[in-house]
Amino acid sequence: MDHFGIWSLLPSVVALTLAIASKRVVPSLMAGILIGTIMVDARVNGIIHSLLYSIVNLFGAIAGHPANAEEGLRGMGLVKDSGRAELVIIVLLLGAFIGVLNKSGGAYAFGQWLASKVKSKEGAQVSTAAMGSMLFTSAYFSSLATGTVFRPIYDKMRISRAKLAFFLDSTATPINVIVPISGWVAFMGALMVDNIPSVEDPIAGLAQTIPYNFYNIVILIMVFLFASGKLKDFGPMKKAEERAQKLQETTREDEAATGEAQEPVKDQENLKNGKVSDMILPLGISVLVLVALGLWNYTFPYWFTDLPSLPFGGNMMLIISFSIGIIIAFIKYMASKLMTAKEFSNELFEGSKSVILGGVIIILAVTLGDVMRAAAPEGTGAAIFIAEAAGDVIPSAIIPFAVFAISAFVSFSMGTSFGTWAIMMPIAVSLMAATGGDPILAAAAVLSGGAFGDHTSPISDTSLMSSIGAGSDHMEHINTQLPYALVAAGIAGVMFLVAGFVF
Repeated sequence: MDHFGIWSLLPSVVALTLAIASKRVVPSLMAGILIGTIMVDARVNGIIHSLLYSIVNLFGAIAGHPANAEEGLRGMGLVKDSGRAELVIIVLLLGAFIGVLNKSGGAYAFGQWLASKVKSKEGAQVSTAAMGSMLFTSAYFSSLATGTVFRPIYDKMRISRAKLAFFLDSTATPINVIVPISGWVAFMGALMVDNIPSVEDPIAGLAQTIPYNFYNIVILIMVFLFASGKLKDFGPMKKAEERAQKLQETTREDEAATGEAQEPVKDQENLKNGKVSDMILPLGISVLVLVALGLWNYTFPYWFTDLPSLPFGGNMMLIISFSIGIIIAFIKYMASKLMTAKEFSNELFEGSKSVILGGVIIILAVTLGDVMRAAAPEGTGAAIFIAEAAGDVIPSAIIPFAVFAISAFVSFSMGTSFGTWAIMMPIAVSLMAATGGDPILAAAAVLSGGAFGDHTSPISDTSLMSSIGAGSDHMEHINTQLPYALVAAGIAGVMFLVAGFVF
């Protein structure tokens, strides 16, 4: 048989259960891969052999082997194809790029300029939402930089820190999921390419999910409606705003709520005195390069049929654009003496180190997907089993809604979008394909559900960073934001249900 029956799902079930119970993604993914490799080896060589060689097989799967159509091998792990190595390079380059941009102080300067234009409460809130949405290179970067700039302004205008944390959290995560050139594109794109046969390019695949990324679209719209005053606060957020208006809120233990503007904290040892252009120029050129390359390969061919396509895909486009951004930053910072060459190289190195864990998660996630998708004896054949078992039983119309709801629950329980996407994407896409539905819609449901928990769970790192950026009590941030997020999730759930029947 090409699969292990219902046991084909065991690696994913183990990974999911451990992730929810332990809140630790890396060990959970490794456990799932381990179970899969034991099952595969046991079928060929027996259970004793599979247990004795379990560690060897585990890391052998992670290292992987190339695809070979003649031998019927789908390929697995890090060396499956060149795209896997490109993924690692993208992650390291992105971390390095974010590191030097953060160090330059350019984002701080941009925020200060934006804050200087603020004349009203609504203006402050809309500016916060705008800045949070524009810094899509990193959710951490967005929350911390935006929060640092706007904290004193919110104190002066008597807007609660909980409201600031809501704006930070509800822009940082959703915008990273929607924008196909964000800091999360490498991970999301890898899952799209690996799980959907029709998707050969990560950027093109992610672009297809944008219209169906209902939760992230809805919560971003709500953010700007609340910021502009078109929607009125309710629930715990309304009470937090009332306390702030009455100057009865103490936002930090060492600050009295005097209603007077506090000077923003800027550690000169850790942040350079950069200008607005120190962030805008390198980041802007990087984005423009990526957009130009994307237009050349994805859009212009529809108009100019004789136009030769570029000899590389989306991963290489990201590598080129991030590399050019780093080069531009180096030239600008050297010319303005903002950094020395040694400082610049150190920040590149430190930035790369900061994303190593993310790189590890990506490698383990795609490997778990390989183990489950490949037919036995290369893998457990979960995709084949789902196609046989669910093809005529489960209506495809309800799958997007079910996938979104389950992904939202899992991400809230785990506190991570990456872990949720890694575990849910192979199952959701296989199930959707088996029932004749659109796998792009299923992928969008997984991305939306993962984003919900990433910015609402009390154990989410991005939620914690938003609380830190806003200087807000963490649990107050969670309690005030959750009702808004649940409303957005409810609307998105209805939209996924309708989309399932329409598309």
